[in-house]
Amino acid sequence: MIESDARDLESELKAEIVRLNKVVEALMNRVERSSTQHCSDFDQFQTTIMLESLVRARTKELEAALRENEKINRALQEAEEKFHRVLDQSLVGITMIIEDRFHYVNPKFAEIFDYEVDQLLTMGMMELISDADRPALREVMQNALNKDRSTVSLIANAVRRNGELITVEVSGSQAIDIGGKPALIAVLADISERLQSERQVKALHEQLQYQAIHDPLTGLYNRLFLNENLERELLLAERQGYQVSVVMSDLDHFKMINDCYGHQAGDAVLKVFADIMKRHARASDLDCRYGGEEFFLVLPDTSQQTASERAELIRSALVAQPVAVADRAIAVTASFGVATYPANGLSSAALIGAADKALYAAKDAGRNRVMSSPLQS
Repeated sequence: MIESDARDLESELKAEIVRLNKVVEALMNRVERSSTQHCSDFDQFQTTIMLESLVRARTKELEAALRENEKINRALQEAEEKFHRVLDQSLVGITMIIEDRFHYVNPKFAEIFDYEVDQLLTMGMMELISDADRPALREVMQNALNKDRSTVSLIANAVRRNGELITVEVSGSQAIDIGGKPALIAVLADISERLQSERQVKALHEQLQYQAIHDPLTGLYNRLFLNENLERELLLAERQGYQVSVVMSDLDHFKMINDCYGHQAGDAVLKVFADIMKRHARASDLDCRYGGEEFFLVLPDTSQQTASERAELIRSALVAQPVAVADRAIAVTASFGVATYPANGLSSAALIGAADKALYAAKDAGRNRVMSSPLQS
């Protein structure tokens, strides 16, 4: 459009020069005719000089305007060439859509979909988008045509020529007028690899988060998680006025199992006991591996009597489930110590200490039993 205006201006300037030359010629003829009447030779000379000076000045102005116009045309051509080079070398796909058909696509756009540029110019955007996402694309394009929004964007699944499904991000602005028709200019990027990387990073982050608070062998919470959450449970219990019981347990004669049957047998025993704890834990409970062969169970809103009954269920379940190692079954038992907030301690350290003391009382009493910390009056 700019080039057309420049060409029109150049034609008008050239026509003006021709017209001025004709004016000069007519004036000169007029001067010659008037000289035969009342004008002197001197008047004729003055008039001729004045007209030639005016015409020469105007001609110079017009010639300068022509040169400037040519300079503008060259600048426009260079700018257009640079613009096309930028579009051709762009790392994102760029397209112009008129009447639902591609009016222009850059090489990157064609590369994304594995088509030739000429092939795409016979197609429309809807042909590249998956069936499920076409209604959303149609809505976005209509918003741009109606100028309901200044910018529009969409993430959709698209199909390459070979049938491969990719994820693209399409963004554009309000429609513009091209030759009396509304045109949509859109930028498109293939974000399939980026989304895959984001999913991998998210999965890795979740895995690291899990590993940070879980015991890798048993899948129970680890001691770090216990230390960070027990105190919070006690604060919540104080605020809402209920009891919190804890159960500390220790596998009996675990060193002997490792020495007699090997560490793989010891690991199997730890897993079996952890599974029993999970089966007997509520969603609100915290079941943890405290360290080595010691385990810890936090029971919010639970009295000491109920906690002792829960510990007894776990103990009897372990007795009833010998651990299979190689070609034999190993009988395993555990001892348990129970303590309750606030009767046996107001802090996590005091409560753990009371449960640990009750556990050792159970071991001193012969193991394979549940002992509770005495309730203070």
